[in-house]
Formats: sequence, structure tokens, C-alpha cells
Amino acid sequence: MSAGSQIATNWVRFSMSSLQGHLLVASPKLGDPDFFRTVVLLVRHNDEGALGLILNRPSNTHLREVWSNVSETPCETEALILHGGPCAGPLMALHTEEFLSESEVLPNLYFAAGKDKLEHLALKPSESARFYAGYAGWTSGQLDAEINEGAWFSTPATIDQAFCPDDDLWEQLLQQLTSTTRIAGIKVKHEPPDPSLN
Repeated sequence: MSAGSQIATNWVRFSMSSLQGHLLVASPKLGDPDFFRTVVLLVRHNDEGALGLILNRPSNTHLREVWSNVSETPCETEALILHGGPCAGPLMALHTEEFLSESEVLPNLYFAAGKDKLEHLALKPSESARFYAGYAGWTSGQLDAEINEGAWFSTPATIDQAFCPDDDLWEQLLQQLTSTTRIAGIKVKHEPPDPSLN
């Protein structure tokens, strides 16, 4: 079993409860071009499925360039739009303004997609919010299955990571995950039928 599979096996137990507010770090073996070397912040994860936003896929488009398609109000931010995932959806934002919250992703980090809330955020400095076109979505049980198969590693998120501008966020997180997992370097010749009994 590869080190990556070992990490995923160790974290299977976390997939049984909500991973909202966690980061999904794509396994190096995840070849899907939509998710290759991505880091996804889970905005919602429950029995009905999961919704996440890719943190490390910026576009070359500023919000101001497309704002007229969203609203007639002014847009003052210089924020870039990020590719949140392969599923089409409304413009969405992660931000730190509690009064504009539709849901709390993790302490002091909020999600919004409503037009009125986005209009307020578009008047704020670019450091206050990140805007997303598209999202990553999973049906009930689908994400848990992918984690169990070793496609994703999971770790609790921080606000700093959610707003991280670094292009190498995926490399940083993968290195941290493998270096902090004791069994990362152990080579196992076979996988037991039920790893939780190991």
C-alpha cells in the first residue's frame, strides 16, 4: 500500500462525520483534470452531500470585469474570480463579515451567494472576500467513498489557508500531511479487509 493510501486509511474515521470547514487535498494519484493538484475547502458536508470551493485555481478575470452581469451597484474591489469547481452555479464568496453570512464555514469565516450580500462585499477591499464562479459538489456518500479510496486527504482548515494567495498551496499541504503522519514512510505489502481493526 502506498503512503498516500495509508494516510487515507488512517483518516477514514473522519469521513463518517461532517468535514465542513476542512480542506480536501487532492492525492497525487487523482488524475481528474478538474481536481488535479487542488485544495478544496468544504463549505458544507452532511448526509445530503457536500459542497466545496477550490482554493488554488485563480482566473485572470477581475470581479469588476463581470460585475455588470450580477448587479448595477458599484464594484470597488480588485479581487480576482477563482474557479470554485466544475459545477455551474451562482457567484459565491468566502468572507469574514459576520453580518453578511449565509452560513459559517469555520469560526469567523463565512459563505454567501445572495445578491444583496455580494453587493456589500464588492464594496470592500479585496482582502476581505474571495469570489468564486462554480463549485465542487458531491452527492450523498460520494465524497466519503472518494476519501476511502484515497483520492483525497483531509485536514482542518484555517482562515489563513482559505485566503492563501500562494500558488504552491497544494505542495505545502501535501508535504505537511505526509511529514506529520507517522506511517507515511512505512511500506505495507497488503491491506487488511477492515483497516480499522488493524
